[in-house]
Amino acid sequence: MATFLAAAPALGEILVERGDTLHVSVSEAPKLGGDSKVDAEGKIILPQLGGVPVAGMSIEAIRARLKELLVRQGILRSPTVLVEIAKYRPLYVGGKVKRPGAVDYEPGFTVRHALILAGGPGQAEEDRAASVDIPDLHARWKTASYQLLQVNSRIARLEAELARNGQAEPPVAPGAVPAQDAQALIGLDQKILQDRLATWTGSQAHLREGMALLDLEIDVLGKQAKLQEKERELDKDQVEAARALVQKGLLPLPRLQELQNAASRASRDLLDNQAYTARARQNRATIEYEFNSADTNWRIDIRQKLRDAMLDRVRVKAELDAISAQIVNAGSALEDAAGQARIAVVIYRSVAGHEETIKAQMDTQLLPGDILEVSLASGVAG
Repeated sequence: MATFLAAAPALGEILVERGDTLHVSVSEAPKLGGDSKVDAEGKIILPQLGGVPVAGMSIEAIRARLKELLVRQGILRSPTVLVEIAKYRPLYVGGKVKRPGAVDYEPGFTVRHALILAGGPGQAEEDRAASVDIPDLHARWKTASYQLLQVNSRIARLEAELARNGQAEPPVAPGAVPAQDAQALIGLDQKILQDRLATWTGSQAHLREGMALLDLEIDVLGKQAKLQEKERELDKDQVEAARALVQKGLLPLPRLQELQNAASRASRDLLDNQAYTARARQNRATIEYEFNSADTNWRIDIRQKLRDAMLDRVRVKAELDAISAQIVNAGSALEDAAGQARIAVVIYRSVAGHEETIKAQMDTQLLPGDILEVSLASGVAG
């Protein structure tokens, strides 16, 4: 259905339609001519000839028909007939323009001419009767522009943090945000990024150091346990030897009891050593788990924040688009060149009895009877 306009047909090829006004002149009988508007039935009314159907015909075809009728009806033998369009049928402009309605057509008209005559893009004057607080809209628009920059800067920082990159890609700042403010805001996120990466590096180093200290403690306890094992075996041998001497009456019983107590303390020390070693291994395993899971937890946390930031960006962009549209519809101009409203024009044109839809540009040539539908779309960067 949709077609693109390559070039408008020459005016000489335009067919006469209802609403056009023709000027007919007959050199031999000036009273037979005059101006006549093509009526709803597609006819013009001329003296003596009455109603003559002309809708859908070219100027040359109409001239030939009138000449033929004058001769056939015996009014003139060899008439000289001239036909020209005295006034073209109007074209119509609707949609987002300040003064929608009919616009008188002139040869050479483009879409730009029609928009100028319709008051330019914007909201129809009758639709803007209600009071609109333009300063408030501009303030909200500027605030939303700062919010969009802030969200984009946060997203860039989180993406860099996720990649362990110490330099975030600076986002494009909306035109409503001065360069100095944009640099300051982006610079804050860059400092946050550096602090976060430094904290991560420090945390990992601390965990590694903790594991190294526990490895040392476990090693020392292991060596101590070996010595305690040897000491316990020695105490055991001494107790057995003392018991044999006591049975022979060669050693007093209190001495045997002292050796038994010493052997008991050695056994308790070995058990304590084993308990300390077990706790050290447990602590080491805990720190190793924290070390190994820290990266996963770090990424999960950043991805969650990145997801929330992306949702914030959608919300802020939608709000900024809505405010921009309100400002444009109210007839005011946006300060941000990057956020200017885009004008979209569609032409509905009747060609040979069927309607064509044409996506037009500002310099697209117009024809009489064209219907223009104007819409606005505010584009927000980022």
